[in-house]
Amino acid sequence: MSIKKPRTYHQRGRFISRKIAIDPKVNSLDDSTFLLFLMLIPHLDAEGRMQGDPVMIRGWCCPKRSWSIEQIEEMLTSLQNTKREDGLGVIERYTANGTECLWMPGFESEQIGLQKDHEAKGKYGYSDIPYPPSKLLKTKAKVEPVVEDTNFIEELRPKYPHLNLDEEWEKCKLWWSEGKREMKRPKSAFINWLSKAKVSNQLEPKSVETGDNMDGFEK
Repeated sequence: MSIKKPRTYHQRGRFISRKIAIDPKVNSLDDSTFLLFLMLIPHLDAEGRMQGDPVMIRGWCCPKRSWSIEQIEEMLTSLQNTKREDGLGVIERYTANGTECLWMPGFESEQIGLQKDHEAKGKYGYSDIPYPPSKLLKTKAKVEPVVEDTNFIEELRPKYPHLNLDEEWEKCKLWWSEGKREMKRPKSAFINWLSKAKVSNQLEPKSVETGDNMDGFEK
C-alpha cells in the first residue's frame, strides 16, 4: 500500500554542506543511521520540519531500503540522543496536534541561499508541521526565555477577530528565539507582530492603543 504524501512546501532538494564529512557528531553514528540522517534532509520543509512517524519516513525517505519500522525508530532515537553543542539533538521529535513531528535544529543556518518567500506558506510559517514546543527552543546557549504572562492576548483578541492570536503568538515567540533576542516588552512586541500579520493578510482590525514604545523588528 503506497503512502500518500501531503502537499509539500519545499523545493526538490536541500543543501548539504561538505563540512558534514568531518563533523564529529554525525560521524560518530553508525553507517545506517548516518545514511538515514542524510536521506531526511531533502524532505525537510523550509522550516526544517517534517512528519516524524517512522512509517511515513520509510515511505518517503528510504522506500528502497530494507530497514524495518523498528530499525528506523531506533535510528531516529539515536539521532535525537546525539547532542549538539547547544544541548539539542541532531534531530528533535515531538507530538503536536496529534501529529508526530520531526525538526532538525540549525537547518536554516546550513541552507545557503534559502529563500522562504519563494516557497508556499503552510499553516505554521512555511510548513504544515506545528512549531516545536518552547522547551526545545530553550537550549544551553545563553538565551533569555520568553515571558509567558499572556493575559494581554485576551485583551487583544476582540481587536483582531480575523487572526488566530494563539498561533500568531507562537510564531512571534519562535521568531524571537531563533534570533536569540530578548523580548523585554512582550505585549508591545506582539502588537507590532500583529500589525505586520494584518498587512500580510490584508485585514483591518480595530485601532489599538499601544501605550508604551513598541519593540521594533522586521518580520
